Amino acid sequence: MRHRLAPALLAAALLASTASSRAAEAGADPDIQSTITAQIDAFGEGDAARAESFASPGIKSMFPDASAFYGMVKQSYGALVHPRSTYFEPTVTAEGGAVQHVTVVDSDGVVWTAVYSLEKVDGRWAISGCVLVKSKETTA
Repeated sequence: MRHRLAPALLAAALLASTASSRAAEAGADPDIQSTITAQIDAFGEGDAARAESFASPGIKSMFPDASAFYGMVKQSYGALVHPRSTYFEPTVTAEGGAVQHVTVVDSDGVVWTAVYSLEKVDGRWAISGCVLVKSKETTA
């Protein structure tokens, strides 16, 4: 049993490696990068309505209005309000959705990884979630 499993694992690893290489060559999806960048710009300008416009219907339904959404972002995702810099990793897409990792250096020089999930809504990308993780490299 062990010998039959090894070739299958090797094949799976090779396929994953090939898919990963293709993703790295393709880079960040320009439409997704534009969506995320526009929302970050809106955060920095304090434009709650425009920032919320990039959110998916599911995210919007969690807040009574754009102001409440923006308040949550300032409290829990402060690194995205006035970042010093952002760097987009290659986009990972699947049917109807995508994941985008963005390295963010906040205004204090602390390095974060923002992991965005996105979905297609009326033909455009909408942000359906974000997890912000402090990097092991804590300052830039």
